[in-house]
Amino acid sequence: MLILQQHPSEPSKKVTVTLPEGEVLGINVTELQDNIQIQENKLIGTSKYVESFPKFSRNAKGNFLAIKCDEATKGDTVSWELSEAKTKGKGTFDEDGILVVQLHSNTQKITLKNGETNKVLDLTGLTLSPSE
Repeated sequence: MLILQQHPSEPSKKVTVTLPEGEVLGINVTELQDNIQIQENKLIGTSKYVESFPKFSRNAKGNFLAIKCDEATKGDTVSWELSEAKTKGKGTFDEDGILVVQLHSNTQKITLKNGETNKVLDLTGLTLSPSE
């Protein structure tokens, strides 16, 4: 008897996460975060405390994270969802591919979806700086 094994097909879409440079929403990325590194699906580094971030939302202050999804800049519709979000918990990347989220804990996760492809970013390696 011949048994055929089916191998699952590779997802046709990718989710590539990088770090933006320069300004996002009127603030330099270096004012938001320091030494952020992406190791597979885990982020490590420091989310700095920001006293005022009005272009994020009125009276916004706290810890933020900025990431970039390369596929969104190439026309793919990539959605995102932040677990345990207090504000702006989900949405779709704009054509600039940049996402800025407000964090209250490093136990939160960011789920990115491009077609059938999902990527879950683990934030437990982030240090959230307290307000000064």
